Amino acid sequence: RLYLHTMSITDLSSPGGGSPIAHEKVHLDLARDRSTPYTLEIVFTVPARSTVKFSIQFDPLLLRWNEYPPDAHHGRHIPSGVVSYKDDEQTVRLYSDSPIVYLPTPDFSMPFNVLCLVSTVIAIVYGSIFSLTTKELACIKENEVKKGLLLQLITALRGALRKQESAAPVIKKEQEQETEVAVVKKKQTESESEQIENLEGTKK
Repeated sequence: RLYLHTMSITDLSSPGGGSPIAHEKVHLDLARDRSTPYTLEIVFTVPARSTVKFSIQFDPLLLRWNEYPPDAHHGRHIPSGVVSYKDDEQTVRLYSDSPIVYLPTPDFSMPFNVLCLVSTVIAIVYGSIFSLTTKELACIKENEVKKGLLLQLITALRGALRKQESAAPVIKKEQEQETEVAVVKKKQTESESEQIENLEGTKK
């Protein structure tokens, strides 16, 4: 917002070092917040070979978060100023560069993080409640369930592992019986060899 009563036009090249310049005409188009900017038009006489300083006080207006452009850190372009003067009864207009004003920008990543977190929590809670309230539990026999290829493969592997586990004790028992038979045969041969030695000793 502009404060028109603080407007001043000063000639810095005057002998006094800052004499004011009276304006002949002032035209001001009022602005509307967040819609149209101010337009200020001033008519005054500038002395030859002089440096003029124009100043006016204003209050900055911050933007809402949804009013920032996509490239918020680039700044906002301000319309260029126009200077018109007469030269040999011809009106000459000079346009200044369009300045860029850097506005304070909020952290735009924080709303995105909050939205993602809230949406995730709502999806998890709503999804679980919806599934619990809409699904029906029913008993199905195992032979009625249609098994896919992966499920059939897993079932075959489980059956093979169970057969190996059930066959392991039988094989172990057979091995133990074979070792016992071998031990008995070894003892019999040893006893027979002792008996033969004893008989040979008695004959001598």
